Amino acid sequence: MRALIAVDKFKGTLTAAQVTDHLRPALEGAGIRVDATPLADGGDGTLEAARAAGFSLHEAPVTGPLGGTVTARWALRGEQAIVEMAEASGLALLQRQGGSVDPASARAATSVGTGELIAHAVKAGARSIVLGLGGSATTDGGIGMLMGLGAVVFDAHGQRVDDPRGALARAAEVDMSGPLQLLDGIELTVACDVDNPLTGERGAAAVFGPQKGADEQTVEELDAQLAEFAGLLKAQDTAGLAGAGAAGGMGFAALVLGAHMESGADLVLDLTGFDKALAEADVVITGEGRFDVQTLSGKGPAVVIERAHRADLPVFVVCGSADPEVPREGLAGLFQLTDKAPVEQAMSDPGPVLTAVADDLAAAVLSCLR
Repeated sequence: MRALIAVDKFKGTLTAAQVTDHLRPALEGAGIRVDATPLADGGDGTLEAARAAGFSLHEAPVTGPLGGTVTARWALRGEQAIVEMAEASGLALLQRQGGSVDPASARAATSVGTGELIAHAVKAGARSIVLGLGGSATTDGGIGMLMGLGAVVFDAHGQRVDDPRGALARAAEVDMSGPLQLLDGIELTVACDVDNPLTGERGAAAVFGPQKGADEQTVEELDAQLAEFAGLLKAQDTAGLAGAGAAGGMGFAALVLGAHMESGADLVLDLTGFDKALAEADVVITGEGRFDVQTLSGKGPAVVIERAHRADLPVFVVCGSADPEVPREGLAGLFQLTDKAPVEQAMSDPGPVLTAVADDLAAAVLSCLR
């Protein structure tokens, strides 16, 4: 009997690797051989998944979301690199820099560090780059990223804009020759699991701006600036494409550079050899901290479930808690930490609770496979 574990992190409590480590002993103790492939959706956790897949991690000094220098990680395997936007331009990073999540930071936060990180990967010899979007602090349409790659921005007076913070509001002309030259011959893939356009009611500012500190007035200002930016680049059609509004418009800037978009979860599973491991499995175990409707809209566990069903394998889900409205048809079983302990304990000390859940999981897997 062979089980394949492909779980995402339990956000705020356990990494994917830690979840796997807590599940493994009970399964192996029941005589079940365990294989594991890391799971991520292109956002937080993607670099750790890449490292498990044989990528080496590197560090580089880049500009943080509010300026200053931060140290960001990226991954390389042969000529393929993975850059995680949150490492250079993330909301958590902004807060670590002492910034507040408020309208001022929503206007000022820049993605320039992500562009600098991509440039580091190119200079290290990468010819194929995966850009993972998620956890961003920015709503700058990716203009900062373009500046980090060598774009030159001018204001309405013809003066060069050197400070990338708030550059979206000042841009009147953008010379794109730098990034286009740097990325000539480079394959750029965006790992993205949202389909929002750049502007409008479902755009970057309206949907994601408030969680980055934007109030109603700031959302309106940013949305108008993003529309003007698309006009500057003569890329209004691109602005309407699915995913252009991802990560504060970073998706838009990447598309302008010729990137193609892929599901983050699918891409990570392909990088880590999931299908090969799936072919040898008898049962699949997936999950994340909160299993809900959003999970089933294309996040990592949903993709694992879909692939397992195509292989006609039973699937078990392990999670911190589950939305009771989520359909459970097609699942061999669903195990919640909150079935074993109060929410507070499941959040503050999840390890022992997960170990107890693993005992029940192992018994259920044995019963399923007999």
